[in-house]
Amino acid sequence: MKFGLAVAAFCAGICFAASSASAGQGERNNINFLAGKSDAYLSKAATMAGDMVAVTQRCRFEPTEGGRAMLALPVILYDGMDKHLTPDRSKFQKAIHVYERAFAIAVQRAGDCRTEKARDPTLYR
Repeated sequence: MKFGLAVAAFCAGICFAASSASAGQGERNNINFLAGKSDAYLSKAATMAGDMVAVTQRCRFEPTEGGRAMLALPVILYDGMDKHLTPDRSKFQKAIHVYERAFAIAVQRAGDCRTEKARDPTLYR
């Protein structure tokens, strides 16, 4: 039950970040939004995003709206680092490392695609 609440809160946060970018607020607001979050929150978000990107690629799933919002996290992290927009560079470097590690683990996981979809049915179509 707590995991579902955490996923819902994460999706809402990322949706907020993505919607502010599409509303013309700019990527700096998204980066500042993530910079204001705790390291644990950012690590959890990066782990979920890395896992989701790898499963989406490996199993050829289409993400739902909440899943697409999660796909924005690595883009924000990498753009923030590349364009030197991050207020706390080490925090974003740690999050990128967590994302890359989660991605690598998920790619190598030998799970069945139906099992992956059953783990998070709200993220994939």
